Amino acid sequence: MLSYMRKNAGSWMIKVLLFGVCLSFVIGFGILPTLRDDSGGGVIVAQVGERRISRAEWDKAYEKLLEAYRRAYQGRLSDEMIKQMGLREMALDNLINKVLQLREASRLGLEVSKEDLRRRIRSLPYFQRDGHFSRNLYLRLLQLNRLSPGEFEEQQKEEMLIEAFQNFVEGTVKVSDAELWESYALEKDQVSLKALVVSPSTFEKAVSAEEASLKEFFGRNSKEFLTPEKVKIAYIRVEPKKYRDQVKVYTGDIEEYYDSHADEFSVPEEIHIRQIFLRVPPGADASVRQEKRKTLEKVLERIRSGEDFARLAQVYSEDPASKKDGGDLGYVQRGKLIPEVERAAFALKPGEVSDIVVSPYGLHLIKVEAYRAAKVTPLEEVKEKIRDTLTEEKSWKLARRKAEEALWELKDKGSFPKPGSAVGGIPVAETGYFSREEPIPGLGEEKALKQEAFSLEPGAMSAVIRGGKGYYLLQVMDKKAPEIPAFEEVRDQVEKKFRQEQSVDLARKKAEAILQMAEKGTSFEKLAREKGVDSIETGYITRLRNYIPRIGVSDEILESAFELTKENPWAKRIFEVNGKFYVIRFHERRTPDRKAFLAAKKEFEKRKRSEKAQQVYRQWLAELRKREDVKVSETGA
Repeated sequence: MLSYMRKNAGSWMIKVLLFGVCLSFVIGFGILPTLRDDSGGGVIVAQVGERRISRAEWDKAYEKLLEAYRRAYQGRLSDEMIKQMGLREMALDNLINKVLQLREASRLGLEVSKEDLRRRIRSLPYFQRDGHFSRNLYLRLLQLNRLSPGEFEEQQKEEMLIEAFQNFVEGTVKVSDAELWESYALEKDQVSLKALVVSPSTFEKAVSAEEASLKEFFGRNSKEFLTPEKVKIAYIRVEPKKYRDQVKVYTGDIEEYYDSHADEFSVPEEIHIRQIFLRVPPGADASVRQEKRKTLEKVLERIRSGEDFARLAQVYSEDPASKKDGGDLGYVQRGKLIPEVERAAFALKPGEVSDIVVSPYGLHLIKVEAYRAAKVTPLEEVKEKIRDTLTEEKSWKLARRKAEEALWELKDKGSFPKPGSAVGGIPVAETGYFSREEPIPGLGEEKALKQEAFSLEPGAMSAVIRGGKGYYLLQVMDKKAPEIPAFEEVRDQVEKKFRQEQSVDLARKKAEAILQMAEKGTSFEKLAREKGVDSIETGYITRLRNYIPRIGVSDEILESAFELTKENPWAKRIFEVNGKFYVIRFHERRTPDRKAFLAAKKEFEKRKRSEKAQQVYRQWLAELRKREDVKVSETGA
């Protein structure tokens, strides 16, 4: 995957690409996946038929995947996020899926011709100079990544086979008219609700908080007021910035980095475009779309008669991000626009204007102002930037070495010396007590350091820890276990908690009373007025999303909403969402319209076919796993 950073994301049209993982050759990330069977190369973690996947392969795939995510998240990827996303499991899954797809592609007789393979490799931008394939650059980059041309070509061939297999599977997908109508009806069946909102916070001041009640509440809930566990540490910090002057970066280092990170300096083809956009809301009647099209047809006639595109965009376009600039979206690359607009835009030459383009969001006219061919930024222009990057990398490596030397010295001594002294010329400091929720005194939010401090027993020393500001070594000097404080120390917290708990009960009772009155025939407006509660309208909701506007996520409300009618408008129970209570009433319903369906059928079918293709492909992979008897060892679980 080539990671080109996305710009000009202000317009609603521009899709923000966070991250995509694919099994392709990646110069910048160093991702060069291999399926060679390292027989005798260690523990086998998975087996697909006779093909074995070793622990070494898995570790390598995981490290590369992890590095890709770290780059994508730009330093915001925490250990907890890595665990939640299951990156280690994902890496093994990717390896297994690759084997399955290649085996199935072979079984289906799919092939890649030598000419197609040659054309693909020559088109890769990181092998190009001035828009042309450079054989010298190609061989140098392969050498830097310890690959022979034969190995790399085999990997590209495998990737192309996987793509062919995916296209084959997706090409089998059909969507019947009955399926389309059923999906359309499910999406377009919409209900609008009214709700009376009872908030516990409005009752807190009314709660009677007698001293005896507070003490009794504290006695029952004392564990909720435990003081947090706290720790005190001694530490040294090795800061990379202090070693920058000792680092040397040579011309050869810069050239090698430039060649091995070609994707960072490759710019794909770009077009400078403007658009005139007329919004057509999802679910809008066919008449709305027809009216918008008539308007845009007249605008297109005026453009072809010689009127200025930018001036007309300022008058007619409904894209607020670009309208004031005459519809200017700046330079864009492939993959940044919605597919319908991208296909039309990249088919135009500079100065040309498209016909009317239909997308799921509305209607568009596109004008291409200029074209830039794919290029590679010259080394001379990025030399100093690379020098800074390498200086930073080398200073961190030097700091790591200094920290490791300090660790050996501390191990010889058996403990940290007193604060104010030094280890290997690095001063020793000591913190006061801090909890997991508090910043470390003098250091701030060093999460890795804090995590290590709370995992060690008093007296224990850490290994070298990488933090945001440098490398650390620490020793736990003391720990304070959680304890129940005296009532007087936390009285204000107790009262606040007591009032909150009591107000929830009062709010619930009021909501239930309101519902009883509603069921007896009291109007919505009268209830809101007499009971002094807020009233809201949700707008239209569908069965496909459990987010209720102005309320929040609630499966229970969604389930009840589509059971309500004009004859039986009130939900039979109250609902608690995000700490508030809601009494729900039916307001309006929009049922699917067959004429609107027929008008939108072509675009709707396209979207549903894509969704179904993805589902079918996942199912196909799952079936392949069963058929091929994929085995994952306990080591790989």
